[in-house]
Amino acid sequence: MKKIFLSAVLAAACVFSMNADDRERPTTVDKLPAAAQQFLKQHFSDLTVAYVVEDLKLRGSEYEVTYTDRTEVDFGTDGNWTSVERKYSPVPASVIPQQITDFIAKGNFPNQYVKSISRNMYTWEVELSSGLEIEFDVNFNLLGYDD
Repeated sequence: MKKIFLSAVLAAACVFSMNADDRERPTTVDKLPAAAQQFLKQHFSDLTVAYVVEDLKLRGSEYEVTYTDRTEVDFGTDGNWTSVERKYSPVPASVIPQQITDFIAKGNFPNQYVKSISRNMYTWEVELSSGLEIEFDVNFNLLGYDD
């Protein structure tokens, strides 16, 4: 019994020590991966960057760029965007896949705009200005709503 308990404690210690290496530090836009720099230049060149944070992970770094208008853009370790959130204005149409734009246009969402969009390898999630969240699979099939 003592061996099982000791093994569990050691396993927990290993997990916690691996996570202790994760940390955030300030950085600059020119230190972002090329794909992230290009995305920002293409879609947000009219905004002013407030700060950039690099989140060091075991398998590379993730990045968060925050603008003075509180727009936030997150990037994965490969430099591809994972989420865009606007506080006071719509996410640029050029960021939103056409299938999602078409779905919103065909739905009953009058006078609403996309406030945030996020993606991972399995799903896309969009939040409208009303607070309604719409989730799609990777092929843009509707998975559900959440309000």
